[in-house]
Amino acid sequence: MKRAWFLLAMLCPVAFAGDHLGWPRVLVFILAGVGTIPAAAVLGRATEHIALAITSRELAARVDAGLAPVATTLGDKVGGLMNASFGNIPEVFIGILALHQGYVALTKATIAGSVIGNAALVLGLALFLGGAKNGTQKFDAHEAGHHAVLMALAVTALILPSLYLASTHSDKTVEISVVAAVLLLVIYAAYLLYSLFQWQGGGGAQDTTFIEDEAAALHDPDGGELNPWPLKQSIGLLAIATAVLFLSSAALVDTVGPFTKNFGWSPFFVGIVVVPILGNMAEQSSAIMLAYKNRVNTALGIASGSSIQVAVLVAPLLVLVSLFTHTMTLAFNPIEIAVLAIVVVIFFFISQDGESNWLEGLQLVVLYALAATVFFFMQGSLR
Repeated sequence: MKRAWFLLAMLCPVAFAGDHLGWPRVLVFILAGVGTIPAAAVLGRATEHIALAITSRELAARVDAGLAPVATTLGDKVGGLMNASFGNIPEVFIGILALHQGYVALTKATIAGSVIGNAALVLGLALFLGGAKNGTQKFDAHEAGHHAVLMALAVTALILPSLYLASTHSDKTVEISVVAAVLLLVIYAAYLLYSLFQWQGGGGAQDTTFIEDEAAALHDPDGGELNPWPLKQSIGLLAIATAVLFLSSAALVDTVGPFTKNFGWSPFFVGIVVVPILGNMAEQSSAIMLAYKNRVNTALGIASGSSIQVAVLVAPLLVLVSLFTHTMTLAFNPIEIAVLAIVVVIFFFISQDGESNWLEGLQLVVLYALAATVFFFMQGSLR
């Protein structure tokens, strides 16, 4: 990893300091946004090297015991889980800090924007560039179908409270959202059990999960692996990158109001488009490059998995956290609901035939651009 990434990540504490020293709000927002991108990249690389270090220790232990140097799947599972979980750290931090300041609308927009951005913009760019370079690309339709079903379930849990509120105008939306949040966390726990402990039932072939797709991204196209950093170094960098991202998130939330007023942008647009792109750019670029290298199966798993992760882990966690600050429900506005539903339907159709091409990718990008245009002109507030 280039040293420039580590240096650019230091813009995060600089922005945090500027926020408390009275620097111009717009400058602080830009510094925090730019710093978030390399900080997230460092965090992602640290999780990868933790997994590789674990795998290396497994190999060394087997050699010392006189066994064949064949690694188990522990390192890959740990790496896949950490990549999937820590990849959403910016959304978690921004959500918690925004809720603390009462920016409920901003938090909900960030959730919807992360789901839509990963499933439409990231996947679209991946399929477009991968198809333009490699032609028609093949992927495992059975595996993609599992992702599509889980995404549909997750997005349904985000949509139903909104439909309930629109239908009844009842004041029970909070209770419904809390129940939905708990059920989504149960699904996530079950998925971890399914993915990490291979509790898949029966004795047949095992399905691949998006956590294993995250793990597959650790390997290069020729089947080799990166040389791992020392485990302590990787853990230290992970801790530092996490702390730095917290500082940048605090600066972003503190200055998002002045930033939107200065540029005349809707806070809704910033929450649903700008913030998710900044927080997820490192993982987004990973999925795009994998598709460009003709590893579309892994790219598709990462893009869809990121959307699933936000919907089944980040969103319910923020709902439960909001009970101790400014309450947030899972009731979204009609346009957010429509775009979420359309993205899931299109992803379902793309996943059915096991093939993708640049035109399908371009259609997803255009869908995202249309939605972003509507969001740009929508009036909204941070709260």
